[in-house]
Amino acid sequence: MKNELILCDVRNLVFKLFKPKKEADVRYISILFTFLILVACANTGNESMKGQTEEKVQAKIVAGQTTKLQIKGMFGSPFETSYTDSGSLIWKYQYDDTTAFTKETVGSVLLTFGLAGIKSEGTRNELVILFDENDVVRKFNMSNSPIETGTLLFAD
Repeated sequence: MKNELILCDVRNLVFKLFKPKKEADVRYISILFTFLILVACANTGNESMKGQTEEKVQAKIVAGQTTKLQIKGMFGSPFETSYTDSGSLIWKYQYDDTTAFTKETVGSVLLTFGLAGIKSEGTRNELVILFDENDVVRKFNMSNSPIETGTLLFAD
């Protein structure tokens, strides 16, 4: 039912914006708009990292004091767990806030129905925490960095 409503809304939008002459034009433009709406945003990772900055995390975590249990209470389960060679625990939190609504993706969809590929860009929020043998934070690093990914012609 929801899919039918979305397609109906897209079809109405196409009529308002483009005033197509043929029904085939309506279908073509509607499919393109629907595709762009569906791929426009792709957020992945640990939601607790959404909107986190280096300053916000530094205000929450104190090396030598904050415990593993407190970290789990603040950020939930880690995205990835690993260990150093000496056996110290490392937790990694990651959140990617990306959009595929780029000029490359729009051009690919309009000219090749998306067969040329898709390009996404956005921001990655990543927190890496090293714990000591008593499950207390030894070191941590928070970063916010731009990311780009692509497929086919837009692959790195």
